[in-house]
Amino acid sequence: MNNRDFWAQKIRNATTAAEGGPLEYDLASAPVLNYWRPYVSYRGAPILWGIASGHPRLKEGWITTSQLVAIDVDRAWARTASRWYVLAHTFSDYEATIAEGLGMEDAPSGFVQIDLPGCRPLDDLSLLDELLAAWRERMMRDDAGEG
Repeated sequence: MNNRDFWAQKIRNATTAAEGGPLEYDLASAPVLNYWRPYVSYRGAPILWGIASGHPRLKEGWITTSQLVAIDVDRAWARTASRWYVLAHTFSDYEATIAEGLGMEDAPSGFVQIDLPGCRPLDDLSLLDELLAAWRERMMRDDAGEG
């Protein structure tokens, strides 16, 4: 199995796991992603960026996740190709904290600009949902041999 096939299988497995949502155990052992923000990679894949704590392989700090396959902002979880994440504060909360520290009453959207090479931010969660649906459809087509 080559690397592309390996990651495609990981994404399919993660997508299947995400269909039912996480179990209590999944979230209890999941890393927390704080000040998170969705991005789109240069390949068009959705990812998350934020401050991770409790990650089994990475030190605490700013990270980009593997490909995002599902997210439920209301229930505060995300599933990537590699693992579950508990979602804490959003990036807009981070912007508000910085604005407050500068004596500003409000932080306008886009107040803090972070450039991730090869990626662009995707703050519209409805577009993120559409992108995730398109990736799931692509995986199903690939499985059916239509891609």
